[in-house]
Amino acid sequence: MISKKHLFLLFGFLNILVFGLFSQEADSVYEKKTFLQRIDSIQQWKIERGRATLTPFLAPSYSPEMKITLTMGGLFTFKLKPENPVLSRSSVPFSIGYSTNGSLMISIKANIYGREDKFRITGEYWNKKMPDNYWGVGYLNGRYVEKSDSTTGYQRNWKQFKYKITYEVLRNFFIGINYDYNETKVSEINSYMAEDLAYLKHPDHVFNSGFGLVWRYDSRDFPENAYKGVFVELAGTGYAKHTRSNNVFQAYELDYRQYQRIIRDGSTIAWQIKMRNAHGDVPWTDLSMIGTPFDLRGYTWGQYRDQSMMFMLTEYRYMLPSKKKEKPYGRLGFVAWTGAGSVAGSLSDFKYWLPNGGIGLRFELQKRMNIRIDYGLGLNSSAFYISFNEAF
Repeated sequence: MISKKHLFLLFGFLNILVFGLFSQEADSVYEKKTFLQRIDSIQQWKIERGRATLTPFLAPSYSPEMKITLTMGGLFTFKLKPENPVLSRSSVPFSIGYSTNGSLMISIKANIYGREDKFRITGEYWNKKMPDNYWGVGYLNGRYVEKSDSTTGYQRNWKQFKYKITYEVLRNFFIGINYDYNETKVSEINSYMAEDLAYLKHPDHVFNSGFGLVWRYDSRDFPENAYKGVFVELAGTGYAKHTRSNNVFQAYELDYRQYQRIIRDGSTIAWQIKMRNAHGDVPWTDLSMIGTPFDLRGYTWGQYRDQSMMFMLTEYRYMLPSKKKEKPYGRLGFVAWTGAGSVAGSLSDFKYWLPNGGIGLRFELQKRMNIRIDYGLGLNSSAFYISFNEAF
């Protein structure tokens, strides 16, 4: 759990941030604009004309695996054809963070739209060099193995690059391909890990690469921050033995999301059900996991892992009313969510469930694109997250 000292520092920063955001919202009723408001006007002018725009940020966050982290990054948006009013605005949020436990993390996410929104590319790049923890495989190990340097601690250097390319073949129906490359190097393992059978099958250096197919139905009005619509995606990836260190296994994912506007834009209830199942010679690094910044926020990333994963989330998102008549909502808002999830040996073998819930703040940096500040609570754990766009 977060210490009182850490909570004080993080809440102090959030109070300063929220006060500043409220001040910007209130000052907008006056004709005289501050320097930040003039910068914002220039940014909105560029967005309306389809020009590339970069919004930088610098902020602290907290997670059980990385502790307090100072993160800098930005939200880069653009249109491949600025003159096309139908084409959605592509976004590339990126960040680099360094934490109090010596962790270094780089992340880049991309959502790129082309050909009247028919052609879409989504991709991610991660690079983490950090002290990490490995509890073993299965819910019971994640729940009851004591976290310590001698039982779970080790050093991890992890890289991943994956993407999906899809094309709309019928209205809202997309098909395409995906690719995943990941590599994990391990050092300074503990005695418990040195005797773990799952680790011993794939020790020290694990490398995987795989291709697969994607089928998607997407009727969302705005993918990065939907107010209404449905998203259903089925993806399968086969990892083949291209090199001596590669492993042969398959992974399948089913992702269902739905969004319902309540009364007006900026007031939305969203829910998600997601499942992943991996089988074959699956290395411990590629087992299905929960506890990321995009599912059960508040848990340690990688504490719970097994062949199969499932979680369910319901989230309410509300942007506060605007002082401007031409816009139904302002730039500041909040969210609250609840849900549950777990891991098991197969999709038919779920017995135990992990509760999850949390609250968050939202500030609209660019039209329909928010910076999110989430505080998630799990079973004996909690975490702060600061990132771009919604978790799902």
